[in-house]
Amino acid sequence: MKTSLLLIVGLGGVLMAQSEGDRILGTWNTPNGESKIEIGRCGGAYCGSIKSMNKPKNDEHNPDAALRKRSLVGLQILKDFKYSGSNTWSDGTLYGPERGKEVTPKIVLNNADLLDIKVTVGMARKTVTWTRAK
Repeated sequence: MKTSLLLIVGLGGVLMAQSEGDRILGTWNTPNGESKIEIGRCGGAYCGSIKSMNKPKNDEHNPDAALRKRSLVGLQILKDFKYSGSNTWSDGTLYGPERGKEVTPKIVLNNADLLDIKVTVGMARKTVTWTRAK
């Protein structure tokens, strides 16, 4: 009986964390409405792909010359993010096609419609805010 109760309580905690983490799911507009990013679940983590762009482009800044002609639309740019509590997702990578580089930001949901992508590289910090698409 005690084992069953512990299992139920443990499973309930996992489900609650999962449902809190799922608040990030959906379509997000990047600044100036340049792109729409679709965030979904990829196994036990969260990922995101470019759903559409105002001006579709290729991955021309990719360090791998063989990938520079691929379309950015459909490209997965968010990978392996985990919900870490307090409306924050971390431990994943973000590919920035404008520079052809991957970074490891923290993602913070400020409210239901504002998502901050917080990047720190050395002493430099930058926050970009995405808005939920309606």
